This record gives sequence, structure tokens and C-alpha cells, in this order.
Amino acid sequence: MWFHVDGAFGSFVVLDPSRRNLVVWLSDADSLAFDFHKWLHAPYAAGCVLMREIGMLHATFSSPRNYLVGTKRGFASDNPWFCDMGIELSRPCRALKVWFNLKEHGTVRLGQAIAANCNQAQYLFNLLSKHDFIRVFTPVSLNIVNFRLEPQQIKKADPEIIDLFNDEIVNDLQEQGIAVPSTTRLKDRLYIRVCITNHRSTLQDFDLFVDKLIDLSRSRVLLMNKSTE
Repeated sequence: MWFHVDGAFGSFVVLDPSRRNLVVWLSDADSLAFDFHKWLHAPYAAGCVLMREIGMLHATFSSPRNYLVGTKRGFASDNPWFCDMGIELSRPCRALKVWFNLKEHGTVRLGQAIAANCNQAQYLFNLLSKHDFIRVFTPVSLNIVNFRLEPQQIKKADPEIIDLFNDEIVNDLQEQGIAVPSTTRLKDRLYIRVCITNHRSTLQDFDLFVDKLIDLSRSRVLLMNKSTE
């Protein structure tokens, strides 16, 4: 059995000492993939894969050619050739921007930014929980908050109508330049998904987000009522 972990952005929580225990099992993985352009704020795109057995990459992707022979000296003396480790022969230098990011900020400050995003998720959870018509999917363990608006006026409507209502709220938020949440499906119902990975986010941003969310919800309920009159 091969144990591969798609670490995406979540594996970076290892840099947060207070939440590192959530990913201790990463050390058991045979391979781990993650993206620096997500929770480490590097410019897109910068992905990475760590392998226990690097020889397996070479065995899979290496395609020796007479014009690609390594040498003991000179420009062709690099060992290993990274083009033998993946599908790309011509490779941009993606690692440089990651190196600069780590040199400038360091893993401690990057971990602090990750912790701040997780704390902001808890703050958003508390704001949303104050409203009885907002159902928050729990637990909120890291930086993602999933919730669903179920206004009293449409709470007894067909669940698919409520799904559509939430989807329209997301579109309203995006088109008005307020925020860019996405959607997901949990237990076959549509939820609004807020994934916080921006180091520039502040608590005031979430105050504004919830205020606008409530306003848009009220406006859309009125619009729905008028359409059925």
C-alpha cells in the first residue's frame, strides 16, 4: 500500500505550534504534495512533492536520450536532473520565489499568519452563530467555515430552493466586490464555504462580511416574496 497525502494547503498547519498535533500523521506518509501558492502566500504556481523513495520518480519519468546524457563535469553535470523527476523537460525556476519568501519571513512568521487565519475562522464562526437562521457546519477546526442561510420566510421551502438561495447570495457577494466565498455540498445540501488563507485579512473584514451577508439575505428574501405575489 502507498500512503499519499494531498497536503494542498492544510499540511502547512504543521507550522502552527498550537495546531501541529492535528497533522502528526504526516510523518507516516510515503509521499506528500502541497502548494506554496496557497497558505504560504507565494505567487502562483508553486507546488511541491516530497517522496520517501525518490528513485521511484526517476524510474517513472526518466526518458534517456542521446542528446540528454549527463556528464561528470560542465553544465550537464547536475545530479539529479530534475527533468527526470516529472513530466516537464523545460522547467521554470519556481523554487526561487519560494526561497525568497522563506528567507524574508521565515517559518515562524509564516506559522503565525496561519494561526491568525485559524483564529479568524473561529471569529467568523462566532459572528455567524449569533443569527438563528444561519446554520454553521461544525466543527470549525482550522481555517474553513461552512454555513447555510435558512431564513424563516423560506425555511419550510423545498431544500433545493434554499440551495439556490445560498448560491445566489454567493454570486451577490462576489459581483458586488464584497468577498469571494465559494460553495460546497455537505450531506447533499449546498453550503457557503469561506476558506481563509490571506495574510492581509483582518477581523474587521469579517465584521463587514457578515453585515453585508445579512443585508443581502434580507434583500433576496424580499425579492423572492415579490416574485411569488
